[in-house]
Amino acid sequence: MSFFFTVMFCASAQAADIRGKVLDDRGNGVAQAVVYVQAPLPEKALASPTRKASLDQVNKQFVPNLLVIPVGTEVQFPNRDQIHHNVYSLSRTKKFDLKLYKGETIPSITFDQPGVVNIACNIHDEMVATILVVPTPYHATTDKLGEFVLSGVPPGSYTIVVWHERSRAEVAGTAQQVQVQGALSTLTFRLSLKPLQARPTAIRQREY
Repeated sequence: MSFFFTVMFCASAQAADIRGKVLDDRGNGVAQAVVYVQAPLPEKALASPTRKASLDQVNKQFVPNLLVIPVGTEVQFPNRDQIHHNVYSLSRTKKFDLKLYKGETIPSITFDQPGVVNIACNIHDEMVATILVVPTPYHATTDKLGEFVLSGVPPGSYTIVVWHERSRAEVAGTAQQVQVQGALSTLTFRLSLKPLQARPTAIRQREY
């Protein structure tokens, strides 16, 4: 179900911050939920230059394990370890496979459509990460209390949604309508989460 909120700010039609929380079925804050403006795309965002981001490989882990980027962002995958890694994705949003490398400059990958991209290394099974590609630059990730701030949103009417890797709901089912035009109000999302699953542990012992 959609709700309609009014986010108020000073009368000079400046950008505003949208604050709120993401809660689970028990009313507890949900960490690492991503809240973002889904539509429409503000004109300011259309004119933005190409963005760049990095997903590092450190101590046989991807850092960060969740990277949120707007559509069109170029992502580099630097290897900070002294062993070889391979970075690949079989996700429909973006498929790619970088060669096995160590201490080499690898071409960046441009993520040109919104969606979820699961990242892995075919040498180290414990190395997994998620890249969430969102349609606008207005996004925020919740803290451990489930709180977020969407900063600098231009005045207008927007659809705001929330994503979490364990959410039972599709992103479209979380949509709330927000009118940015006057004094500040909070926005609350509630998610039903799937049980937490353990991440893969190291199985392969090969060091390249």
